[in-house]
Amino acid sequence: MKTIIIVLVNARTGKPIVERVEVADTFWKRGIGLMFKKSFDGALVFPNVGKTSFHGFFCFFPILLVCLDGDNRVVELKRLDPWQVVPVNCKTVIELDARRKYDIKPGDELIWNED
Repeated sequence: MKTIIIVLVNARTGKPIVERVEVADTFWKRGIGLMFKKSFDGALVFPNVGKTSFHGFFCFFPILLVCLDGDNRVVELKRLDPWQVVPVNCKTVIELDARRKYDIKPGDELIWNED
């Protein structure tokens, strides 16, 4: 996957959440996601999601699903464990390694800069 975003920032705190963000902007990237990885120190953004499900098949660590509305405000945080399926209904989903701590709360606006 090509890294195309410089940094993901929480507008409430003004602090970076992660500095390595990738966009799942192709069929292949959306299909593979974080499968087969043992860790991930960045974020994976899924734009234009809508009502669907995310799965943890072949994922070897828990994933934090950050669900955003059309204004990039956090509407929900969900944990996706390996081999689990979780429904979502939002504009954008950001996947983060759930073993790490993030200062993200519902209502927060997340901002990122694209190259």
